Amino acid sequence: MCFASQTAYAVDLQSKAAVLYDLSSDNYIFTRQAKMPVEPGNLTKVMVAATVMDAVRKGDVALETQFQVSEDAWRRGGAPARVTTMFARVDSLISVENLLRGLTIQSANDAALVLAQGISGDEKTFVKRMNAFAESIGMKDTRFVNATGYANDKQVTTLQDLTTLGRYIVNKDSGLMRLFSADEFIWNKIRQRNKNPLLREIKGMAGFGVAYTERQGFLALGVLKTGGRKVLAAVAGATSVEDRLSDMELLLTPEEKGWKIRPIYAQGQAVGKAKVFGGAQDYVELVTPEAVATLVNPHSKDRYTLEYTYLGPIKAPVKKGVMVGEVRVKQKKDIIYTAPLVTGGTVKKGSLQQRAEDSVRELVYKLVGF
Repeated sequence: MCFASQTAYAVDLQSKAAVLYDLSSDNYIFTRQAKMPVEPGNLTKVMVAATVMDAVRKGDVALETQFQVSEDAWRRGGAPARVTTMFARVDSLISVENLLRGLTIQSANDAALVLAQGISGDEKTFVKRMNAFAESIGMKDTRFVNATGYANDKQVTTLQDLTTLGRYIVNKDSGLMRLFSADEFIWNKIRQRNKNPLLREIKGMAGFGVAYTERQGFLALGVLKTGGRKVLAAVAGATSVEDRLSDMELLLTPEEKGWKIRPIYAQGQAVGKAKVFGGAQDYVELVTPEAVATLVNPHSKDRYTLEYTYLGPIKAPVKKGVMVGEVRVKQKKDIIYTAPLVTGGTVKKGSLQQRAEDSVRELVYKLVGF
């Protein structure tokens, strides 16, 4: 069954998963595969930074506290490892504040390891602290196993959880935000620009970072502040640096390309009803498991239609949250964008009489439908 309604335009992204969140109204504007498991890669360091600042607030460590660079941190995270590093010298003493600069500006793996070992004694124990803190702020589908973001299929998060982390930092830690947006940092007489290229590529970008993993491709998490607007975006599954940049630009600054993002359905909003056969109720609501938005081009004369469709009739019993249909954006007869629809409630099996009556209706439905 289909139901045509209003005119709409589709968000056209290359990334497999994406989120756009309005920090001013505290609402999701757009989500795509927001709960898809992703390996965070380099974005792990955003979690490390938040965990360190939580330890500072609790008085477990001070920004002035100095930690010694272990040989392990130097070998696995420093120059010998040929990874992003702040070039910390082995056995040198570095303050927590400067280690945070190396971590957030230079995406330094040696800084991540020195902080982990200094605060908790070893990386493994610090990771437990990361996981506990992640859970405390509402990151329900996240599990860390290291502090660097080095490849590990057991280290997993979602864009929804990364959005939760970004929101927490924006709302709770302005000092950390300033570090993420800093242009450069000099350590050991080596000047390095911020490793987050989006800061220079998207006007108004205020922080966080980018990552790459073999499983998820190119990822990004960023917050934009310009004028009265404050929005957060995340993408995963882009196949190139160019696609990642294009998607983040489209989400954060659509007006730069002459577009406007218009929300259509909020997360959990009822779109329509589906017929249920053999149930105690005749219909079940269809809802959007994620927020749905479209791009509006004020200058375009092309018209698109929005409809929903489901595979039916749906037989009782019906469980809540089962994907049974989709919202479609169409240009003429071509489907150019889809978003899933799930059952919004449960429907138990009806009485024998109800099921007998519905059997007749189902037969008629099929005859008419085909």
